[in-house]
Amino acid sequence: MRLLVSAIPYDAGKSGISTYTREVVRALYSQGHELTILCEPGLDVKDFPPLSHKVFAPAWTRRAPLSMLWHLFFLPLWIRRRKDEFDGFIICAANRRVCFSYPLATVATVHDLANFHIPGKYSRSRMFYLEHILPLFAKKAQRLVAVSGATKADMVKFWHVREDDVTVLYNGFTLPQGFTARSPDAQPGGSIVYVSRIEHPGKNHVRLIEAYGRLPRELASAHPLVLAGAEWKDAGKVHAAAEASPHADLIKFTGFIDDLGALWREAGFFVFPSLFEGFGLPLVEAMARGIPCACSNNGSLGEIAGDVAVTFDPYDVESIASALVALVAESQGDRASRIKRGFVRARQFSWTSHAKGIVELLRK
Repeated sequence: MRLLVSAIPYDAGKSGISTYTREVVRALYSQGHELTILCEPGLDVKDFPPLSHKVFAPAWTRRAPLSMLWHLFFLPLWIRRRKDEFDGFIICAANRRVCFSYPLATVATVHDLANFHIPGKYSRSRMFYLEHILPLFAKKAQRLVAVSGATKADMVKFWHVREDDVTVLYNGFTLPQGFTARSPDAQPGGSIVYVSRIEHPGKNHVRLIEAYGRLPRELASAHPLVLAGAEWKDAGKVHAAAEASPHADLIKFTGFIDDLGALWREAGFFVFPSLFEGFGLPLVEAMARGIPCACSNNGSLGEIAGDVAVTFDPYDVESIASALVALVAESQGDRASRIKRGFVRARQFSWTSHAKGIVELLRK
């Protein structure tokens, strides 16, 4: 099929949405589809297949509000003039960019509706856009995709869409070539890792740091806390919490890491305390690599983890601390069983299947 794909926004390749966009584009390309990719102005397109066609939004759309305006009102006019060139249109982040009309058969993917769960996550103007303007036009797309059952339930509840109008297609996951997963019988040890942008309050770093501070010194010394991710909204509050921790010397910020391979190899455990996630790709990656996990029990994380992770209430510091202790102190036999269940669970998520699901919806 000749597909037009909106890769806007792309967050400079440093977010879950950019990972999703990159992987879906690669999967579609590998399946033989002819791709035209809509890109933000000035974007380095090395992440996308070299033989795909790239179209850049106007230079004046560099600022987010203007990008939203262009995507909403100007892009449909551009598509209408060229609709004979394409068989379908894919919006990779319909919880952030939509169109006022859809001249082509359109599949729009929604990752999460976190703004309805986390007060103050964005500015007032952006919250108004996300809660009142965007849903009105997103619902006009011919097909809507949710990346988890939790996101679909939120779309029904907050956007008032019919259940039959939303298809759940889980995100995929692909391990690097030549990768060998950790043996379930490997000796425990190493750092406790959290991979996420440093954003407060949504990613919940502060409560995680407070919970880590409640660990006995001997236990914390054996398992340093590593926080990997780019600096985002109110990251200073996260750093302040780390500096105030009794285990401040054991907390490390890596910044954004382009290739996480070395970090994953050194990780003993993975923790995901986010207040809300539409899917949670790092959780699947950790399971696929044989790393024991603990995660929040709300949003989609409990859904994705199944019976693999130790779960906790992300709003309760003591609950997080107890989960960390349970995770690192688990018997070797129980840990090996958890890791094996993680391998099985991770294999259920495929970018190939996800991309085929999108194409099937377009064909319908």
